[in-house]
Amino acid sequence: MSDYKNTGRFIGLAMMVSFVVGMVSNFKLQSDLFVEGGLIVNAAAHSDKIGMIALLGLLTGLVSTFAAALVSTSLRQRAPVLVTGYFAIVIAGLAISMLEYSSLIAFRSLSEAYVSASADKADSFHAAKVLLVGLRDGIHYLDKLLGGTGVLILFAIFYRLRLIPRALAAFGILAVLSQMFTVGRALFGHDVIYLMLAPISLAFLVTMIWLLIKGFAEEGIDGSHPPVRQAPVQVD
Repeated sequence: MSDYKNTGRFIGLAMMVSFVVGMVSNFKLQSDLFVEGGLIVNAAAHSDKIGMIALLGLLTGLVSTFAAALVSTSLRQRAPVLVTGYFAIVIAGLAISMLEYSSLIAFRSLSEAYVSASADKADSFHAAKVLLVGLRDGIHYLDKLLGGTGVLILFAIFYRLRLIPRALAAFGILAVLSQMFTVGRALFGHDVIYLMLAPISLAFLVTMIWLLIKGFAEEGIDGSHPPVRQAPVQVD
């Protein structure tokens, strides 16, 4: 089994880890934090969940960074601009995601102070709450937009180098553009259209399964061969 195919399978595994952990974090761990009262009321009661969310976010960030480094090592000579851009975006995304989880931990501290305060002092927390909510939401949407940019470049690499079927890569590109459009709306004060997030989930899932089973294509899907690097000939 070639290293080239194994690289593709590892990328598929990294996508699976990110997908599964993201689903658990967003729909299991974070669901209790945003019910009635919001973070300022609920964060103190779910201290362990916030710690777990931060650790899982760090895990997925490191896995994505390692996968980007592997893509860079394996494919840089075939698509240097795209691969370098992808690696840079993933590193920037890791930094922004850590800011998001730091803001969540800050909300836990604010919530603990709010819960322990007397009723007549509750209003004094309003300004801090508004500031942290705005900060957290702004970082969150920037993180998702930057993450979408990274996935867009990754699918562009898949398409350019024919590492997966081009139809699948093209669908992935369109799906990411849909995700970026609806998330970008939030930066301008508009509501996110959650239905427009469905295509990227489908594209991510299908691509992940394809890579886990097939790995990267050593020959183009249409039969074209990747360029062969030859050692320089020494002339005496």
